[in-house]
Amino acid sequence: MQNDKEHLNVDLGFLDEAKPRETETLVKSGYKTNWRNIAIIGGLIVVAVIWAIADNTPSAPGTSTAAPANSAPASSDQAPADDSSGAVRNGQFTCSRYDSDQADRLSPAGESDLTIEKEALEGRRSTLDNLKSQMNLSSVDQNSDQTAIDSYNAMVEQYNTQLDALKSDEAAYQGKVDQFNAQVQAHNDYLTAHCRSGG
Repeated sequence: MQNDKEHLNVDLGFLDEAKPRETETLVKSGYKTNWRNIAIIGGLIVVAVIWAIADNTPSAPGTSTAAPANSAPASSDQAPADDSSGAVRNGQFTCSRYDSDQADRLSPAGESDLTIEKEALEGRRSTLDNLKSQMNLSSVDQNSDQTAIDSYNAMVEQYNTQLDALKSDEAAYQGKVDQFNAQVQAHNDYLTAHCRSGG
């Protein structure tokens, strides 16, 4: 009879590992990340095309973009005009009203939305850290009853699911931050190319 019990031993060694399985996570989220990156790059291309079209539009309706025959051709890298009578301040730059307006059109919107999203992600990260601490402090082992083991396994599964979702959302957030930074850089580059620094 004693020999029969030895054949019923169940290896519960996986309970000793509090660290969740993350190898499967990398495969699943890698596929989604590639599509997300493609969408972000596509969005940046669309924004660049819109900027290029906006730079080529006339400044007022009904005006012609053709230069007079005796004048030099216009260039987007041309230094700002010396006429300071219509100059306005845009940050640390002095520009014509037109150039200031063009630079403002390149300014990104949604900085407060990014801040709110960042705080929400940090809150979710903190919640996950607390759940991980609970798992690490758990006294469940191979001698625990089945209810305790099932409860622990459910906690591990919940942690893995939430961690996958958080990683995906953090990657999407980083894409938004990168796009915001690219727009800030385009705004600053326009001011540098078309306005005078200082006052």
